[in-house]
Amino acid sequence: MAPAMIVFAAGAQTPAPEPAERSAIVSRMQEAARAYADRLQNFTCTQFLVRSAGNSPDGPHWKKLDTQEAELDYVDRKEHYTLLRVDGQATDATKRIKQGPYLTPGGEFGAMLQKIFTPQAQAGFEWDHEEADGAARSCVFRYKVSQATSTEVIRVDGDSVRVGHHGMVWADCETGSVKQFRLESDFGEVQLKRAGPRFPVGFQLDVHYAPVAIGAQEFLLPHTVEETSLFDKTWTRVEIRFEQYRKYDANSVNQIRRRQVTGMARPVC
Repeated sequence: MAPAMIVFAAGAQTPAPEPAERSAIVSRMQEAARAYADRLQNFTCTQFLVRSAGNSPDGPHWKKLDTQEAELDYVDRKEHYTLLRVDGQATDATKRIKQGPYLTPGGEFGAMLQKIFTPQAQAGFEWDHEEADGAARSCVFRYKVSQATSTEVIRVDGDSVRVGHHGMVWADCETGSVKQFRLESDFGEVQLKRAGPRFPVGFQLDVHYAPVAIGAQEFLLPHTVEETSLFDKTWTRVEIRFEQYRKYDANSVNQIRRRQVTGMARPVC
């Protein structure tokens, strides 16, 4: 089994709120997360992605696999991707993607957040610390979801394993809106094609949100994402940024050739 990829250290900025107030903050976080997808309107943005591979989670010997540019349409709570360029080249872009036991990410626009906050997960929350965020305050909680109640399933080549997960959530103390979350799977093992040795798989996901205007409304939407995954002995690092948010245009020519990749597994080989 692989060692945990992160270690949490409690902050000491401010005293912890009283239990009743901590409970109230968690309730606001849960309500805001559950309403997140309902509030989002359909939109389009551009995703820039860099994938690297290595033999350890913290490098330093990462080898770049590819850079990808895609148009992302978020429509009716699903993510649809149109690959535009790989390593700067538009011709035969799909064929230029490096194949192998490497992570292909997805679900940053709400699906992974719900893995923490869905009632089925029965996540446990513990106060960590408070941070100043301009005129606002961010309340930071550690959380844990057991394997028994987790909705996170890693699928690899037809086999799958349900995994528990843990991490941290940064949220506006007053509104409960999530500004950042870190989700780390408990490492599980899979056995390809139900034969041969079992080997570990797992991942850590960091999503940072930023306010974005789409039309006349403002939303908290993913701005940057970092994800590190383990597949047997291979580590993959994915760095993503989202730019050029705009209203979704159902008549766009890209809708004719878009490729739906909703529900992509972690990792994918």
